[in-house]
Amino acid sequence: MKNSKTAIHHFQSALCRKFNQCEVSAMIAYQFEYGNYARTYSSDQYPASGIFHGMTTPWFNTMNAVPPSWLLTDEDNSLNETRAAQVLAENTYIQEHVPAQADSGHETAIEALWKRYEQLFDPAVFPPEQIRVLTEHWIHDDAEFARQRLGGANPNVMAKYQGDEQTLNQWVDQSQGTANKSRLLSRLQQAYQSGRLFVCDYRPVLSNIEKNHFVQTQHKPDYMQDGFSFAVPVAFFEIDASSQELMPLVIQIDSTNQGYLFTSEDGPNAWLLAKMWTASADAQWWFSGSHLFNSHSIDMIFAIAALQLEQKGIFTDEHPLFTLMVPHLKKIFNINSAIYNPDYDPDKAPDDETNLLGLYQPGGFCDQFLPTGRIGIFQLIEDLYQNYTFDSQAFDQNLVARGMDKDSFPGSFPYRDDGIIWWETIQSFVSDMIDKIYASDESVQEDEALNRWMMLVQEAFNQGSTERFRWTPTVAYTKQVMTNLFFLTTVQHTAVNDPMFDSLGFIPNGPFAMHTKPPEKGAVGEIVLLNSLPDPQLKSSVPGLGEQFAWPLQNQINFVMNGTAEVSDVVAAFDYQFSDPALQEIANQFHLQLEDVQMKIQENQVKRIDKYKDNHPDPKTVPNSVRYDYLTVRLQEGSTTNAPVMNTIQI
Repeated sequence: MKNSKTAIHHFQSALCRKFNQCEVSAMIAYQFEYGNYARTYSSDQYPASGIFHGMTTPWFNTMNAVPPSWLLTDEDNSLNETRAAQVLAENTYIQEHVPAQADSGHETAIEALWKRYEQLFDPAVFPPEQIRVLTEHWIHDDAEFARQRLGGANPNVMAKYQGDEQTLNQWVDQSQGTANKSRLLSRLQQAYQSGRLFVCDYRPVLSNIEKNHFVQTQHKPDYMQDGFSFAVPVAFFEIDASSQELMPLVIQIDSTNQGYLFTSEDGPNAWLLAKMWTASADAQWWFSGSHLFNSHSIDMIFAIAALQLEQKGIFTDEHPLFTLMVPHLKKIFNINSAIYNPDYDPDKAPDDETNLLGLYQPGGFCDQFLPTGRIGIFQLIEDLYQNYTFDSQAFDQNLVARGMDKDSFPGSFPYRDDGIIWWETIQSFVSDMIDKIYASDESVQEDEALNRWMMLVQEAFNQGSTERFRWTPTVAYTKQVMTNLFFLTTVQHTAVNDPMFDSLGFIPNGPFAMHTKPPEKGAVGEIVLLNSLPDPQLKSSVPGLGEQFAWPLQNQINFVMNGTAEVSDVVAAFDYQFSDPALQEIANQFHLQLEDVQMKIQENQVKRIDKYKDNHPDPKTVPNSVRYDYLTVRLQEGSTTNAPVMNTIQI
């Protein structure tokens, strides 16, 4: 992958230029597995060669079937190109300034680690205050480590511990030790008994990657000479009785082998390293799980069916549900082609405008920079998809199932607290629309376009032996599905997309890959800690670019920059065009209600900031995980977030 030439925004712009200039030459359709060339893997990457046969989410067949009305606009492309220019400027800065950086020799390993990655940002691209907030608040601080599980890019893992006390005791007893077993057991038991014990358990989503040997141990780029390493952590947290803040209690980096239990008693180096391994695992779950799987892929299942029926003349803009929902589905094909390009031909030269390499294609970003490579990503998707149902993933139901609703977790949870305001407003808007469109269940059953749309979606979801979606043609269920879909394509995607730079731009907060094997015990020296992340001074030989400093670091920063381009297609600015005046009035009222949404979210922000200042008097800055302005209706003055809640998934 040539760094700047294959950045996602160049990819999107190239696709848009190509397909806006030609007639649609095919019918959109589902593709139920990635190409054989993509599923085939060799012992050059993994411990053994083979073909991945697991089930991944349905994809689409070709960009040639996507009409211009469903593609990015000229304005979208212009904003993407602006961000691409910033990415190039950032890369130039890294290559020019990294060689002059050096550790002073008088710092602790933790200080040196922070300094290495704090110096990577171009002040001409990022305002100094943005860099300061980004780098000052990092996971060396226990409270910030916990906050980033709630107010960062991946708020979907934290859950209330729902096991029993005996299982907790066995977990400690069967581990390979801990610094103070009796004290740890006591704290776990006290937190459990008082309902204050929470957990980030990465086993359900990451364990099979390790079990099936889909870690790139044999892939040894010059910046990772021993091959990639991987771990499946379990991290327990407790609500502190005095501050009411969530705090990490214990981390098992290697749950597969019932490894050592790290606590703060192991010393600052070991404890920071345990948190970084957890943050790296969180980044794996986020990358293709919470983000690309749970928003991009699910959106596309509905989009393919809607576009296919539009092409057949069955579902048109005269249908009120088309007017309501399709704007939130358009543009998905551009960005999803940058993930896996269905038109890519492995027998042709990659990286030109007719044969663009996606993230999931062999040799793409995942193979280059993630420990799992693309095959491990496919395994992650399969594990999520096998246990997926569209209904259970609705915002409100998911919170209750995880024990993260307000009753179960009374602490600050920005995604929940701001998201519920949107959820209730969208739910009311959609409900009013559906009530106006359909007088009864019978009228839903008589709507051919709606039922054919939903049956295509049902058939796509339920490929294989698992039922993930069952269409029920009633007024109530139509409201449920459309509310869930509307929220998913707008608020939910914004929540996992827009924080990515703030959460993952400063490398220690979420490394895409760790660079040494995980520690097996609590004694961690300074060299071990420093070597756990790539040294910016290391050079990589990159085809077409020559020797490059900080190559994996630069590419992680590039990725989260590309994903946070400015966006103009936002919910608050979208102009619905209903032919029925009564429906148009409901849409107008929805936009008026967004003022109330903005006011309530701003009130939440003030409460979060005030609470933070109570616990941290006279702070120099307020963390992004506290300010959390990602779900605003419109951006406030001085905000560095790329967009308020987006209208559709386009980045």
